[in-house]
Amino acid sequence: MARIAIDMDEVIADFYSNDLKVYNELYESELTISDLNGQYVSEFYPETDKIMRYIRNTKGFFKDLPVIENAQLVISELMQEHEIFITTAAMDFPNSFDDKFYWLQNHFPTIQKENIVFCGNKSIIYADYLIDDNIGHFNNFSGTGLLFTAHHNKKIEHPNRMDDWNAVKAFFQQHTV
Repeated sequence: MARIAIDMDEVIADFYSNDLKVYNELYESELTISDLNGQYVSEFYPETDKIMRYIRNTKGFFKDLPVIENAQLVISELMQEHEIFITTAAMDFPNSFDDKFYWLQNHFPTIQKENIVFCGNKSIIYADYLIDDNIGHFNNFSGTGLLFTAHHNKKIEHPNRMDDWNAVKAFFQQHTV
């Protein structure tokens, strides 16, 4: 049985679609992800960074994020043979804690509360695998990092890239601990 740590934002929760929606409403724009060429809105338009960070840290921003396609199904299947932990770095947006916790309870009710970890430095996580969209979280992580493809990391080379949840499923069908 492998122990698998799974990030939340841009891995199981579609943070970016909400971020882009809020930006488009606020600035009366019609930006799409492809317009941004792998950047976040606030990187593309630095003058918006302060207001976008404020909005992201407002209670409720993380409450209604869409679920990444097939995440629920594949995680449910993985739970049959592996120990699953959700490891999310909520420290950048402290007001997101409640929203993230209730989002997980709503969309992943079979994940036990004890298996939800809020942490800034994921190297403290003792797991065989970490599925994350931020390659920096693999620094000093003792297990194997699986880079989940997101708009902002498509140009990064990584030997264990997971393009979607079907790729994650296939990976674990081939690799066991």
